[in-house]
This record gives sequence, C-alpha cells and structure tokens, in this order.
Amino acid sequence: MRGTAILTVRRLDPRATHLVLDTRGLQISGVAQMSRQVLGATEKLAPFWVSRPFHEGPNDPADGAPLIIDLPASNEAEESIRIEYHTAPGGLGLHWTTTRPRGRGGRLFYALSEPFGARSWIPLQDSPRVRMTFRIHVHTPADMVALLSGARDLGAKNAAAPTDRRAADHWLVVARPMAASRLDLVVGDLKFAAIGPRAGAYAAGWSARGPARELRAFEAVEATAERLLGRSGGSRRDFVVMPADFPFAFAAAPRLTLLSPTLFDAGPHLVPLAARLPFADAADLIAPTRRRDRWIGQAFAAYLQSRIAGILYGVPAAAVADTLAFLELRATLAASPESVQALDAAPLARASGAGFDAIPYEKGRLFLSFLAASVGRARFDAFMRRCFARFAGHGLTTAQFEDFLAQNLLGGQTGAVRAGDLDAWIHNPGLPQQAVLPEAPALHAVDVARTAWLAHRSTASGIRAQHWPAEEWSYFLQGLPPRIGAARLAELDAAYAPMRSGDARRESLWLQLSIRNDYGPGIDAVAKYVESVGRIGLIAPLYAALMHTAHGARLARLVYSAARPGYDPLAAALIDTIVKPRAGEAPQ
Repeated sequence: MRGTAILTVRRLDPRATHLVLDTRGLQISGVAQMSRQVLGATEKLAPFWVSRPFHEGPNDPADGAPLIIDLPASNEAEESIRIEYHTAPGGLGLHWTTTRPRGRGGRLFYALSEPFGARSWIPLQDSPRVRMTFRIHVHTPADMVALLSGARDLGAKNAAAPTDRRAADHWLVVARPMAASRLDLVVGDLKFAAIGPRAGAYAAGWSARGPARELRAFEAVEATAERLLGRSGGSRRDFVVMPADFPFAFAAAPRLTLLSPTLFDAGPHLVPLAARLPFADAADLIAPTRRRDRWIGQAFAAYLQSRIAGILYGVPAAAVADTLAFLELRATLAASPESVQALDAAPLARASGAGFDAIPYEKGRLFLSFLAASVGRARFDAFMRRCFARFAGHGLTTAQFEDFLAQNLLGGQTGAVRAGDLDAWIHNPGLPQQAVLPEAPALHAVDVARTAWLAHRSTASGIRAQHWPAEEWSYFLQGLPPRIGAARLAELDAAYAPMRSGDARRESLWLQLSIRNDYGPGIDAVAKYVESVGRIGLIAPLYAALMHTAHGARLARLVYSAARPGYDPLAAALIDTIVKPRAGEAPQ
C-alpha cells in the first residue's frame, strides 16, 4: 500500500528540532515541511514544501522503529509535515485476504490498529495520549467499498444511511478526535443491508440481508444502553461480516465492528448476537490515556452487555451468557502468565493473538458486578452515569479511576469495600475471593442431564437436547470430563451429530473431545474444520490438543501444512508456536 501522510503537529517547544513518529515496517521515501518562509514569498503564495532530513532509530521487533525528522527551531504554533511511504508486505496491522475460502473470490483488505498496528500503515504518534482528527483519501479499484472507523463518507448522499457505494476514490473524515489505535479500515467487495435507522450490516462476498436480520436487536440494545447511561443520540454503528480467515471473534472500533462469520451460526440462542457483544461504545467513551488503562472501558463494555441482555431477554438468559464467559476467563487465567492476569497488566491480544481478551472484559465485568453488589445497583448505576459524563471523550488513567471510585462511590460506604479490595481486583493476578460469580438456574437442568448420562442412568437420546440453544450445548460439552471414551462420544454423535449443527463453537468443543478420546469420526473431521475456520480461539485449542501425543502431533503438522496458507498471518504466527515448538521443548 502506498501512502502520503500530512500531519498537522502542534509545536509545544519553539526550540525543539526533532519530530519523532512511530513506524513499523514502513519504507519512507521522502519527508517535507510546509513553509511560507521562502525568499520572495507573499501572503498569496501557495504553501511550499521544503525537504527535511530524516533517519530511523533502532528497530524493535515488537514496537518498530522511530522515524526522527530534523526540523529547524520555530515560533510557529503548528507544523505541517508530509511523509511519502509504502507499507511492508507483512505489516502487523495489515491483512490481505479473499472473500471466499481457499483463495477463491474477490480481494479484501483491512487494517486493524489496536493496540499499536496503526504505525504499520501510517507514520504518526501511535499513543493513546495523542488524539487526532483524520481526513483520509483512499484510492481503490472502482468496484470497491471503503469503510473507516469513526468516519463519515463525504461522497455518501446521506451520511446517516450509508450504502455499498462503490468508487475509485473515497473521502473519509473522522471529526471526533481519537487515538490512532481506534482507526480501522476495510476495503473490498462489500454488500450492505440496513439494520435500523442507526445501524447497518456489510458482508464480504455475499448478501448482507441475513446478517442484518441476525443483528436486528442492535437498535434495542443501543436504546437500553442510552437509558442506563443517561445519554441520548448514540452514534451510528455498522457491522462487517468478515471472511472465514478473520482471526478474532470481533474487533470493535468507533462506529465500526468487524465480526467473524463463525458468530452467525444456525442454532437458536437465548441472547441474540447484538446483545452478546461487549457494548462497544463504552470502550470509546471511556478512552484510556495509556494502553495499560484500556481495561476500564473494556470492563464497562462487558458489564453493560450483561445488564442490557438481562433487561431485554431476562436475567436467567443473561446469567447463562455470563456463566459461559466466566468459564472462558477461568481457562484463560489458568493458561496465562501471571504478568497478564491483573486488570492493569495491558494484555495485547491484537498484537500477539494470544487471546487474553477475557481478562479485561470478563474479570473487569466481575469487578464492576462486585462493586454493584457491595453498594447496591441503584447507587452503582448513578456512579456509572457520573463516570461516563465526567470522562467521556477524555483520557482516563487507572489511578484517576480509583480516585473517582473513592470519591463518588465508596465514600460513606463503611465496610462495603475494603482498602485492599481494589488492589486485589486491579493490580493482582487471579480472581479475588470476593468475586460475585454468575449463577444460572437455567443451566441446572443441563447439569442434571449430563450427570445422569455420565452415570449411565440415561441414554444420549434421553437427554432430549435436540432443541437446546447454543449456550446450553456449549455448557454441556465444556462440562464433560476430558476423557470419557470413544464409545460415549459415538453415542452422542449418533443422537445429535454435533458436526452438522452449524455452530462453529460447538463443533470446536466437540473436536477437542474427539481428539482427547481418540474418536475416529471426530478426528477425521478436524482437517476440514481447520481449513474452513480461521478464528484463533476456535482452532488453536484443536492444534494444542493434537500435540499431546506423537500420533496427534504428526496429524497436526499434516493438516496445518494444508491449512496454514489460508490463515491470517496473526493466526499462523500463533499456531506456529503450537505446532512447531522450538528445539528441545516439549509440545504445548
């Protein structure tokens, strides 16, 4: 990708002679400074670009290299700097894919900037502390659609109701200042369907009408959130259903959410998709000042998602979803190093693909639920509204949040929350003992059915699980012992055919059980599954399970050799560490 970045930079020190920008893998071909200080210049003279020397600092494998631009001292309040560059083929935030599996279909490009991928496609100051407005001109093939998070398209006839307008030139404007990490771009053959007055669905390579129907609950979700937060007139949000190799379940930025197609399954759900996603606007309204402070917005996003689901679909249904999220958190805490188990330890899942998102989201939700239970929900809701009113659009650090908690929620609540409780949640690893764990009575029947079947008091068909919603199936499979024997799996397979359910999550859990129990029909299905699914959270556990035996390791390497070319580079980099451990190491 070739680019020209023109940065308007506020000069804080007239004596400063270096501008330092973040880059990662960018090839810089020229740097110039806008100047009117040219011999013979008049006020009417057009701006004149003066070439400036530049060099790159030491390269860091994770952070990239600083671009250091030499500038003369000046009393000008602002500087305009133009940088000509092109991106590297394997840039961290850049993803080139197709709209059909196995390399067939239209081309699609997307750039994810969280947490520091922006520097791999734009040279800028890639820090949460720096918030910018953007005017971006994207030149593409004439049959493409371009979408930018937080932006409106100047070429659209009605900015409130976009369509799949195609053009060679797209002029996109972000008027509300935001950090570079929130800037996501999608370009491709995208179809559009309206969800409601403030939302729409785009799909890569197929009709968007089906996804729009699946997401039709968004308007109710948005209205409920507005009531909880005491706000009105929420911003527009569009959803993009990404190709099969999209490595994450979702990626949310201002006004734009990218979704894995694995979220659109065939089975019924207790809570529809729009209400199962963390409330994305919370993470945008409560913006961090540092990366390690991102957990605050993410915690509110997960807490609001749970509250909204309970209001719209009933507390029992929301409790089921919370229980499944807690099980994911428990597995993540058991597998992750202690350094990323604290809320403020800044897990960087977008950079590593390691999947630690469950910690800031779910541990954060449990933390806020603990506070609400300690002081009362009405008092906590009032605090939450004050917090959003005070910090929306402003930077917030963990220390500021703790002070705001003490002054606006915990003051006068003697004994409700002890001094050490906040440290246990925010700064210490693991899950504090005071956690209010989700209780889902609706799952008790699943527990009873599972226990009876495991004790041979019931047959598989006697469980009567034909019409279970997807959440109950996930809970049932997650609760089975790791090794129950191939014969028991064959009984379940004959009764319910999990691999024909159309539920990617259920299929992944089933294949993990098949691998651990050496169940042939399930193992035979692994290759097809990992070639058709690119979501890290669904395929990484399968490869890890295969690597526990010599025979499984051989199969893992065989299927991976065929599947790897179709994976996103982030997914491939992570699976490489599982399937190809370093010399002398045991498989993980």
